[in-house]
Formats: sequence, C-alpha cells, structure tokens
Amino acid sequence: MRRRRLLAGVGLVLLVGLSGCSTIFGPGSVNQGDLASDPGGGSYEWEADADAYLEVNRNNYTAVYRVGSRTTGNLEPPYSMEVYGRDALGTEQPLDPSALQFRYENGTRLRFESPENGSADLVMIRANGSRVDVPEEKLVVNKTRRRTRVFLPTNETGQLAFTAPKNGKQVATPTFVSGAYEMALPAGTSVGLPILAQVSPSASRTETVDGRVHVYWENVDRAPSVVVRYYLDRDITIFGSMVALLLVLGVGGAAYYYRQIRETVKKREEVGLDVETGDDSEGGGPPGFG
Repeated sequence: MRRRRLLAGVGLVLLVGLSGCSTIFGPGSVNQGDLASDPGGGSYEWEADADAYLEVNRNNYTAVYRVGSRTTGNLEPPYSMEVYGRDALGTEQPLDPSALQFRYENGTRLRFESPENGSADLVMIRANGSRVDVPEEKLVVNKTRRRTRVFLPTNETGQLAFTAPKNGKQVATPTFVSGAYEMALPAGTSVGLPILAQVSPSASRTETVDGRVHVYWENVDRAPSVVVRYYLDRDITIFGSMVALLLVLGVGGAAYYYRQIRETVKKREEVGLDVETGDDSEGGGPPGFG
C-alpha cells in the first residue's frame, strides 16, 4: 500500500510537470513559427554604432545586441545568451522572441524560415544573397522557467537580433549587454517633458534623426535595466489644453468666492453687525446720566 501511494505521488508530479507552460520543468518550447517571422519594422539595423540598438514600433520593438558585450549566458562552450523580462513583482519571466537572427562579423546571417509544414528551418544567407540550409545546432533557442536561452555560433563577435512585444508607450528591458545603448522612438513621439515621460537611467543625449527621436546612453554598465516611457507629440496639445482649462476654472472659482466674500461683508455692514457703538465711557465705567 505504501509503495502504491509513492508511485501515485511520483506519477502526479510527472503529470503536473508535463501538463503546461507553467510547469516545474519550464514554460515549454519556443514557437518555431514566431522565430521564422519577419522583423518588426521590416528589417534590423545591423550597422548602428552601439552595443545595443533598439527600435520601437507600434506594437513591438526590435533589438540588435553585440554578443561579445553580453552580460548573461555562457562565455565558455556551449556559448549562449539569455534574454528575459520581469513581471509587476520583479520576477524574471522568459522572453518570447520572434524573427530571431544572428549576423556574423562578415555580414553572413543565420535566420529561421518556415516551410509549408509549419516547422522552422535554419538557413544561412551570405552577403551575396545566396542561401544554404545549415544544421539546426548552429542556432538553438529554448526556454527555462525564468529565461530564454539562445545558443550562439560565436563567442566574441557577431550580433543577435530579435523582435519582442511591448505594452503601451513604454519599453522596459534588462541590460543583456554592457556598453553603449541607442533607442529609436516611433515617429511623432518624444521624451522631452518629464511629467509625461521617463528615461532611466538618465540619457547621455537625445537627437532627432529622420523625424524620429533617438535616445543615447554612453554606458549602462551599472544599470540593471533600461526603461523609456514616451508620449505622442499631440499629447502636448491635450496636456496644455487641460492645464489651461484648470487655470481658467481656478481663476473663475477664485473670483466667484471673492465676490461671495465681498457680498457677505456688505450685508453685515448693512445690518450693523460690524458698526462700532461707541458706548464705552472714557474711564471704562458705565455711561453717565444727565
């Protein structure tokens, strides 16, 4: 009986462990179709002069990292880089990357392509545009309970790029690499007004390039994450209108209460509540007679 209970308990643990994405054995595999999708915004900016280049789109952002500057993963074989996000409580959660690619120093790229059967094949695209299938061991992606691991073909050179989801007008990402960062915001947005925006850590500078605000950090080595909350340029008009309306209401309210106070004082004077009687005698005693 005791042995039967023990076996039943082991079976239950295995069943729970294999039953879903939030199991004790991990959140499951990466969606192969997502890995083979096209980058958000159409393409990756491989030539940016930064260790990390992030480009913010409407519903996602793209990121290109120099793997030689990475702060996560294995620096010894098998080489890897780990990417993740954090929930509202600060707990690490594996990131769901899409359109994942790796670029060698000579410009050759590894990317996933999805054939008709729905799986994802790894292909190499040379600088001249030719394509060739390569073993899937060249670029492997899997998940643990807290992080997504990307096993890299090189250690000190090359770039890893992927597209990641975002919520609202904010991008928050751990610093997976050290060094310089650059973030390109969507057209028609800005971070110039601190009341509506947040940039953490403080940016080294901002610059408008081709109609888009770029935020630069010379070094983020001491920052655990980069957070940018931006606003639409038209939000300034809305915000200014609200401030003007509040000022008008404030001035109107102050004028109304001032008028009420003046009317109250006038009525008191009319009924004699504030009129001095002069009944006190000079000596402070009662008034005389005769």
